[in-house]
Amino acid sequence: DDLFAPGSTATCAYVVVSGEMVYSQYPSTSPVDEDTAEFVKPGRWLCEACLWSEWTHVGKAEAEEACQLLSIRSTDFAQCLNQNLVLKALAAEYCRQFHKRVTSAVPPHAQWPTDLEVPFTDYCDLVVSMSKAAQLSIGREAMAELAAHRSARAIEKLVAEVETSKSIVVTTGTGTVLRVVSLVVLRAEQSNGSVFMQVGKYENDEVKSAFQLPGLKQEADELVAETLDRMFETKLMMLQGKVEVCGTARENTEKESKEYGVQTRYMRSICSARFIDGARLEARACSVHSMEDVLSDDSGQEGLAVRNSFSDKLNSVQVYAVAAGTGKGNFYAWMTPEMLRVFGSSRGDRALNAWLSKVQLPDLTENDPG
Repeated sequence: DDLFAPGSTATCAYVVVSGEMVYSQYPSTSPVDEDTAEFVKPGRWLCEACLWSEWTHVGKAEAEEACQLLSIRSTDFAQCLNQNLVLKALAAEYCRQFHKRVTSAVPPHAQWPTDLEVPFTDYCDLVVSMSKAAQLSIGREAMAELAAHRSARAIEKLVAEVETSKSIVVTTGTGTVLRVVSLVVLRAEQSNGSVFMQVGKYENDEVKSAFQLPGLKQEADELVAETLDRMFETKLMMLQGKVEVCGTARENTEKESKEYGVQTRYMRSICSARFIDGARLEARACSVHSMEDVLSDDSGQEGLAVRNSFSDKLNSVQVYAVAAGTGKGNFYAWMTPEMLRVFGSSRGDRALNAWLSKVQLPDLTENDPG
């Protein structure tokens, strides 16, 4: 039996309680290149989008076996929310963020939305982009849940960060309390496979390695594409107009935070981009002493491996310094696949620090194009 068909107006959202549905899309009615089919298992939502937007089905859902579904009519759902002003306000903020993602879900920054999924509408994704007031309300409820199992002293620092909007804390549908951090990073690649990396940072006369893709923390009421635009307008002005974004992928990792004593979910949106052939970076270049000077220092076995494999290439690498305030800033460079492998390893950090110790900052007193 068909639950809905492509092109029909959605009036209900569904949750599969038991059994399995099959969701199909076709090139004639959806932005897909070929027929697709996906099993929808218990616990999965279908067409949540109709609760937060005027939605037209873009696929077909059918049952190939006996199924039990929970049906939520959008009009009845809205009436229920009127009974609680606090929940209504939070639902309105949830709706606003969800709707933004429905209307902005266009490649390359996101996949096209379907009846099964609208990109970046996980609960944690939406809370990260909500207003500060909504985040505070959600955070206080989460901290109350945490306080029931932890001492006040153990969570004192996290409570203070929630109250000052420095940390976002949520309670998931399973009752787990999570601290949430959302980052947007850029992976710009040249035709030869070299990747634009932050390789270090400096403050006054101190230089430290920081081998990572350049990125920014996602702000309230900000989509991934908007965070990326802000990155180009601030810390990566040198790349503005020099790259073409090809797609966006999401990586989520979770680990216990020793500082806050709570599980932390790191949501990293990786925006892949192609550096336009023939484009040139306009940024302050640093002078770097030869790699031989670095390796004559106490750089250990790691430095020896670097010298044997690509010291000549490293000597020709252009390092760019971009100011990030008075007396501090970041170093960036194009890294070949071999450099990515060596410096990205745990053993490469010492050699990277030795190399950066030979970087001489340019005069950044004039306007910095980065």
